[in-house]
Amino acid sequence: MFGRIVIKTFKSALRSPKYIFWTLAFPIALGSLFAFAFGSIYSNEKTKPIPVVIEVTDGAIEEYKVIQCFSNLDGDRMQDDLEEYGKEAAMAEAMGQPFHKEAPVSSDVLDKIDDVKGFDDLKQLTVDDLPMDYISINPDDVKEDDLPFIELMNTLEYDDGTGMIDRISVSDHDEAEALLEAGDIAGIIKVDGLTDVSMEENGYGVNHSILSSVISQYRLQVGLTIDTINEDSDRLDESDEMMDEAISGLDFIEIKRMNAENSDPFVQYFYNLIAMVSMMGSVASLSVIVESQANQSSVGMRLDGSPVNKTLFELATIFTMAVIQVAVAIIALTFYIYVLKINFGGNLGDVYLTTIIASIMGVNLGYVVAHMGKFRYEIKEGILMAIILVGGFMSGLMYGDMKAIMEEHFPIFNRINPSAVITDAFYALNVFGIGPRYYRALTYMLIMSAVLLIIGMIFSRKTAYKSL
Repeated sequence: MFGRIVIKTFKSALRSPKYIFWTLAFPIALGSLFAFAFGSIYSNEKTKPIPVVIEVTDGAIEEYKVIQCFSNLDGDRMQDDLEEYGKEAAMAEAMGQPFHKEAPVSSDVLDKIDDVKGFDDLKQLTVDDLPMDYISINPDDVKEDDLPFIELMNTLEYDDGTGMIDRISVSDHDEAEALLEAGDIAGIIKVDGLTDVSMEENGYGVNHSILSSVISQYRLQVGLTIDTINEDSDRLDESDEMMDEAISGLDFIEIKRMNAENSDPFVQYFYNLIAMVSMMGSVASLSVIVESQANQSSVGMRLDGSPVNKTLFELATIFTMAVIQVAVAIIALTFYIYVLKINFGGNLGDVYLTTIIASIMGVNLGYVVAHMGKFRYEIKEGILMAIILVGGFMSGLMYGDMKAIMEEHFPIFNRINPSAVITDAFYALNVFGIGPRYYRALTYMLIMSAVLLIIGMIFSRKTAYKSL
């Protein structure tokens, strides 16, 4: 019986021009349009310098002066002079002679130096707290451009040697805000300390992604170096060399690409297309389930009066629609990858696996909506289309920055919006590879698929008709 239902449903679905158009023909046509519209934008823009304003506070410069001075403190010479001073003082005391020579380093200064066990302690000092006679550099020579983050920004380049950052000079913060509001710069980066680097931005896009990646990776690398020094306070006098080594070891071109090959921000539209294809499978499952309901069609009346087990029938139907929808989604994905040459990033096997799970979730969504009350088919279809279209819009299908906006202002919606979760799974694969973020999205889809199926079965078993 199960097999007969599967074959019947399979033939019925393939005879539906509406189903084939919306789940396959339309996504292929829209994908081709996206490829034509966005194909050359990123390649033309990706090596242009990014205009930014960088504001460095006096506190950041002072902090780095202290680090440089402490790292260039000649502790051995200071110790030798202190020992010599101690011997002279002891000899004078032993001979009963007055001793008025001033100590090379005061006890207060020594106490402050001895109390430094890590970077947090070092940040509490000022240049005046250190014995300048034993420091091999002039703190006044430490300028803004010497800060590790500024040095990094000044040396960043793309693969072709083009400088990545175009630092715009402004007279004050208000002028920087005006440039940001007008869209003339990608962001305002504020440097308050060695690790205290933040960015103010107005919008989203490839430039913002690059800057955010540079800042986050810089902070991560510097943070790891500071942790290393904190664990071994004896290495505090090597902090400037260790910091320089940490920063120079970063290849931000590779970091920008992260684990995947594609840093093109327009690939998100294809993530959303696959999400739409997956969600459109819900329309097909809605149609076949509603048609089997006794209050919706004559076919449903006959099925309701037949000895066919209702749960078995619906499970066979959903299984068939899931198989068909998975096949349709794979065809669309294959077209994008091999015909349109869209690089989704990440391992292709994982990309296909994500698409399969997303398609099953979409089919189960239609199953639940089909059992939402005893409304007419048109009303249920309207509810489902609203879920699909609103979810697609909020995940960035129509406006690419919408998902990021929602993440900033209403992040919980991105966690419950199926389309947003699907696109997040693809994004995680491309940007971070297999990891916690990808597993979170995949787990959500698997759980949601199971929950939708169970809810649909419960609603189905509770449905009864007093008269037809």
